[in-house]
Amino acid sequence: MNNLTNKPEVIFSLSAMAVDKMNIAAVAKVNKHLPELREKTRAFDRQNSQTTISLMTLTMMTGQSPFRMMRQVMAEVEKRKIALAETQVGHAELIVELAELEFKTDPVSIAKFRHKNFNLDLIESKMNGSFKDIATLIDAYENIKATNGIDEWDEESFEAEEKKHHVRRGFELMYRNLIEGGRAQTSTIEYTAQYGVHPQLAVAEVSGYIKYASDAITKGNLLHANHLEDFLDEMADKYCINVDKTSERIFGKADFTNTDYMLKLGKAQ
Repeated sequence: MNNLTNKPEVIFSLSAMAVDKMNIAAVAKVNKHLPELREKTRAFDRQNSQTTISLMTLTMMTGQSPFRMMRQVMAEVEKRKIALAETQVGHAELIVELAELEFKTDPVSIAKFRHKNFNLDLIESKMNGSFKDIATLIDAYENIKATNGIDEWDEESFEAEEKKHHVRRGFELMYRNLIEGGRAQTSTIEYTAQYGVHPQLAVAEVSGYIKYASDAITKGNLLHANHLEDFLDEMADKYCINVDKTSERIFGKADFTNTDYMLKLGKAQ
């Protein structure tokens, strides 16, 4: 058997026979640069960046409703808590298996020991990524509360903002429809009507905004996306009262939600 001391170190400590068959230049390149790649990989121990989570995940399908975004924070945290709870089982099992293999000297046991160490490092990296995600989400949660002047809130607070959210969302979808295809989609027509906004009125309002924005852009104004968000906020404030009229038509009263079914601050459940 060849003397391994004359061969370049192989990251997975393969046998001398296997090393003999390897391209020496490739092995040298791997040994030189793999430590840096392994180190940098730690920066990508989770699926998304802080930027993606904060600006996309929390606003996807929710718009910029603060209560909806905070609810999304909790949903995202819950997913990662579940993943951590499941992963800790595999992590504990690996530690036990490593302890059983640690002092074995046969080639198979040694290879298994290295393999399980690799898996342990991978699992711990992913667990660390989950903790970083949760910390990012908590930061976002605290920032949303501070920006919107929200101190304490509960299910009752959330429900109180739902009407405004859905009216705003209806206009947002109408804007997307008119920009993408020049016409309102059936689902958007139904959505706006469900929350008391006449679909043709929504088309007119959004069409007017699109023309206004187009004229401004033509004149060289560099509109920010906040310009659109401000318009949607304006529509939500202007037409939120329509939801009450729809509720009165269907249920005989504007406020049909029952607070007895809600989790409220200071109320024992």
